[in-house]
Amino acid sequence: MENTSILIWNVRGLNDRGRRDNLRKVVDDFRPSVVCLQETKLNHISERDVISFLGRDFSEFVFLPAQHTRGGILIAWRDQSFSVEHHFVHRFSVSVLLNSSTGSPWWLTGVYGPQRDEDKLSFLAELREVRSSCPGPWMIAGDFNMIYSSEDKNNDNVNRVMMGRFRRFVNDLELKEIPLLGRRYTWSNERASPTLVKLDRVLCTNDWEDLYPESLLQSAATEMSDHCPLVLGLCEGIAGKRRFHFESFWPRLPGFYETVQQSWDAPVSTHYPLQCISIKLKRLARALQSWSQKQTGNIKKQLALARHILHHLEMAQDIRDLSVEENWFRCKLKRHCLVLSSLERTIARLRSMVRYLKDGDANTSFFHKQASCRRRKNFIYRLKDGNQVVTSQQEKHQILFDYFDSVLGTAAQRPCTLELPAFHRAGTDLSALDVPFTEEEVWATIRSLPADRAPGPDGYTGKFYKTC
Repeated sequence: MENTSILIWNVRGLNDRGRRDNLRKVVDDFRPSVVCLQETKLNHISERDVISFLGRDFSEFVFLPAQHTRGGILIAWRDQSFSVEHHFVHRFSVSVLLNSSTGSPWWLTGVYGPQRDEDKLSFLAELREVRSSCPGPWMIAGDFNMIYSSEDKNNDNVNRVMMGRFRRFVNDLELKEIPLLGRRYTWSNERASPTLVKLDRVLCTNDWEDLYPESLLQSAATEMSDHCPLVLGLCEGIAGKRRFHFESFWPRLPGFYETVQQSWDAPVSTHYPLQCISIKLKRLARALQSWSQKQTGNIKKQLALARHILHHLEMAQDIRDLSVEENWFRCKLKRHCLVLSSLERTIARLRSMVRYLKDGDANTSFFHKQASCRRRKNFIYRLKDGNQVVTSQQEKHQILFDYFDSVLGTAAQRPCTLELPAFHRAGTDLSALDVPFTEEEVWATIRSLPADRAPGPDGYTGKFYKTC
């Protein structure tokens, strides 16, 4: 599922050749796996039409016909990316059950909200009905023609009654909006003093977010429409070398101190003290990672296997008496499941960086969502180099490399300097900084370190220095 994305766009009609060519160029540039278009203004869409403005890879699709050149929705998916098992077509929406070979099936609903207020009530009622017909992970996207916050519009001319109804709909169905990065509004009336509104958005359920925790929603230029295209990347995480992080539960496992002692006592071929400590810490990090993999392994797989075996033993107990060995193994598996569950929650808590909760105070799902939120917040979604704006990872890497390559190691000419003697400041005695640290000062600093935070980039937390 790498580089899988969804294009969501109100195209404002596909009746002429120029608009179709422009849409084809956008699809070729972003290469989405799924395309969800609103306001096609087409009463009928054939396979030939889809190929003309999306490409030959999009031979499967579902559409809602336009009503007298108004409205119309199209959902098409690229061959060999998804398969659709079921679909529903309603008055204001199209829903498809997407399934891939690498993930669980989930529902996608493309919507085009009506303009009139009386129709908007029917629109919200329809979406509630759609949700009852689409159980499981659900994502709803498109042009809602509604807002649920005054911040979604750049003026105070808002319908607060309808805004409250939309907000109530989102809360009742427990939907969460995927934040749009880099842009506040998605529609403009294209006037000299424009009205800007966020009409297009993507909402999802919690179980859908669990399937795609690294999803990112970005926008592109409006081009032929007065709505900007939305590009939802499902797997935008950057795979890289995993950084070492000292786990707080390691000292409680058997063999931890022996592994630390064996690695630390190994000889080092250097006579510089700081370099010696650096080499030992890096070597110890590799040793602890190898030891942890052998000691704990994949906790999720171990927990699933333990539960599977325990379930079969309990089913066998319903029809016969377990032997002494089977009953002993069943009791041991129950204790093992408790230990693995607690261990999984502890690791998730550390990854989430939540400081105000302790072990067992919340479930693992909360911590995973917190970690996903941190990843989205820290993600650099675009870079500007002069007049050029780039969004792809390769182009961002190249811009950063070129910038720092031109800066590092180059002596720049300063236009002006400071003449420090002219300030007439009395000298300060800094000889105390050269005094060696005492052992008491070192231990006092270690005792003041927080146990679950790393003071440096090496990944060793305060608990490591306190216990080792």
